[in-house]
Amino acid sequence: MNPVCSRPSSSNARLRRWALAAALLLAIAAAIPRAAAQDDTPPPPPEAPPTNRAANGGPRSRGNYSPEAMLEALRKRLGVTDDAEWSVIAARITAVRTLQRSTGAFGGFRGGGGGNPEQQALREAISDQLPDAEIKARLERFRAVRKENQAKLDQARADLAAVLTVRQEAMLVMLGLLQ
Repeated sequence: MNPVCSRPSSSNARLRRWALAAALLLAIAAAIPRAAAQDDTPPPPPEAPPTNRAANGGPRSRGNYSPEAMLEALRKRLGVTDDAEWSVIAARITAVRTLQRSTGAFGGFRGGGGGNPEQQALREAISDQLPDAEIKARLERFRAVRKENQAKLDQARADLAAVLTVRQEAMLVMLGLLQ
């Protein structure tokens, strides 16, 4: 008689252990929902949706942002109470912010809103692996447009600074609207 055949094979023993472990895991998994259902503590109340604290002069919530709220917060921070004065300042702030996005002044390619057509053309040339000569031509055009927009941004910043008090100008420098 073969001694190997008289005792159970190691693969059968392993299979039984796996089956026992699986059955145990299934029993535990089935018991967990019942134990949770028996818990009498009420669920916590849902969190309040984030508020736009920019209107109160605090940091804004990313999910609840609006340009109007940002401008209103700036108005309060700058201490502008006269509506006519604020309309001039707000228009110039808006111009600066628009030009900052077009020049990528907030961080290179992030430029805001997808950038300008030259930026998109350059991005496509890179992703489509166009020849180096085409990429270079698009890069030069992108740089030229960015330089033009930077000159416009510098002028818009000067126009904005011209209607501000020293304190207001300092605050807008700290916020990155002026240099």
